[in-house]
Amino acid sequence: MAKTTKTALIGLRFRLQSHFLLKKNVDIMGDQELAKSNQVYEAAIVELKRQGFGNVEHHNAISREDLQIIQLSYNPAVPDPKSLQRFVWFNIMFHLIRRGRENLRLLTKQSFAIKTDATGRKFVYQAADELDKNHRGHENADDSPGEGRMYEQDGSLCPVKAFELYLAKLNPKLSCLWQKPKAKEHFKETNEVWYCNVPVGKNTLGTLMSRISKELELSQTYTNHCIRTTAVSLFDECNFEDRHIMRVSGHKSESSIRSYSRRLSEVKQKQISHSLSSACFNSTNASSSSEIVLVNEAEEIVCTGSETTNCPQSPVLTQNFASHSQETVNFHSAAFAGANVTIKFYKK
Repeated sequence: MAKTTKTALIGLRFRLQSHFLLKKNVDIMGDQELAKSNQVYEAAIVELKRQGFGNVEHHNAISREDLQIIQLSYNPAVPDPKSLQRFVWFNIMFHLIRRGRENLRLLTKQSFAIKTDATGRKFVYQAADELDKNHRGHENADDSPGEGRMYEQDGSLCPVKAFELYLAKLNPKLSCLWQKPKAKEHFKETNEVWYCNVPVGKNTLGTLMSRISKELELSQTYTNHCIRTTAVSLFDECNFEDRHIMRVSGHKSESSIRSYSRRLSEVKQKQISHSLSSACFNSTNASSSSEIVLVNEAEEIVCTGSETTNCPQSPVLTQNFASHSQETVNFHSAAFAGANVTIKFYKK
C-alpha cells in the first residue's frame, strides 16, 4: 500500500472538519474532547515529514523570462490558428485570473465581451456568470466573479485585438469558445474560418499550459493553475489590497490570498542570493554596487545600472564575451531582470 503524504492527510482532515461542522456543528479541530486525536494527527504529520513524505507541491509562478517567451510565441504578422488560440487562451487565463481547469470546456463565444471605458480604451471582461469552486448557484450577484479586465495594449501583441481576431475566425456552426484549430495543410490566412466544427477536449484544455511549457521549452513545466498563481503573486508584489485582489480573482477569503504572498518570488530569491554573493566580493572586486567591469582578451565591457537596481558584482557574473561580440549582447545572468543597463565597448 502506498504511503500517504502530508498534503493528503491535511486534505482528509479538512474534509472531515467541513463534514462535521455542516452535519453535526462540531469543530473537530477545536473541540477539547478531541484533543488527544488532534495530538495523534500532529504526531502523524511530524512522522511523515521525518520519512520524507512532507513535501508540499506548490503551483509555481511563471518567471518573467518565460512570460515573455509565451507572449512572443504568437506572431501577429504571420498568424496561424494554433498560436492565436493559445495566445488568446493564455491572456484570458492570466488577465481574468481563471481557475486551472474549471469550466474551460463550457465557455462559449458569449462568455466574454468587449467594452470601451470612459477614456475610450477597449477591454475584455467576463460577461456571463458561472458556477465554480467558490461561487455556487445559491449566492447573490455581488459574490459573482468576473471584475477583472483585459485592457488593450499598444503594439502588435495587443490581447484585445487578438481576441477580436479569434472571435472573427471561429467556426459559426459551433457555439463553444475553444474550437480545434485547422491543420496547417488546410489553413490559409485568407480563409474566413480558421477552426473546425469540433470543440477542444476537456483534458486537452486542462493540460494546455503543460503542453505550451514543453513545446516552447520553458524553464520548467507549468500547470494551468500556475497562471492564476502568477497573476495573484504579481498583484501582491505591486501591493494591491487583498480585498481588491479577491474581487478580480474570485477568492472568498484573505487567507487564500496570503497563501500566495507567503512564497518568495523568483525575482526576490535571486536578489537575496546575489546580495549574499556580492557581500563576499564587494570590497575587492567592484568599485560600487552599480558598476560592473567584465574583461576578456579583446575588450572591456562596463555595465552601469541605476542606483535602484540589484545588479550583481563582477564575481557573480561569469559570462565571457568573445572579441567579436555584436552590438547587442544577451546577459545570461537573470540578476539583470528589470534593470536598466548601459553597455560600453572599448577596443584595446
